[in-house]
Amino acid sequence: MGFARPSGRGGSPIDALRLAQNGLLAAFLVTVMVTDWRWTRIPNYLTYPGILIGLGLSAFSGWGAVGVTGLLDHGVAAGAAFLVCYPMYALGWMKAGDVKLLMTVGALRGTAFLVAAGLYGSLLGGLLAIALIVGRRLIPPERPQGGRVRTVLKSSIPYGVALGAGGLVALLVDLMAA
Repeated sequence: MGFARPSGRGGSPIDALRLAQNGLLAAFLVTVMVTDWRWTRIPNYLTYPGILIGLGLSAFSGWGAVGVTGLLDHGVAAGAAFLVCYPMYALGWMKAGDVKLLMTVGALRGTAFLVAAGLYGSLLGGLLAIALIVGRRLIPPERPQGGRVRTVLKSSIPYGVALGAGGLVALLVDLMAA
């Protein structure tokens, strides 16, 4: 999972590929965090191209067997993100944009990175939820419907912000470990 630093003058094509994947991932995550915080929405025009670009770039990455290992790992990661998150979407616990965000992370960086980003995102999501619940409890909505506590607990939380931050933390940890 580590980021290989270029050696010598030019570095290898795999190093340049990983740099492109990391740059695209960071730009994607920051953009998603802003859109989800501001509009509580993660647009398809960000996620679908991200998945396709991630899978396309992964076809050129891999350890020794260019094309097979990278594409297989990244494809499995995107598929696993969908399979794990779809039930949560179906139950209304997650929005579709959050599922596609994780699919994009998996497509860009693979299974090991997806697991790390998901764990960090979940932890940060819990902290964000607590902060928002406390904040909404201190500053109640203008017209609470169905009781104050029920209103606070039923409010939407921009989980894409936490997942995006988790991805950035995983990226930072990955870069520092290299």
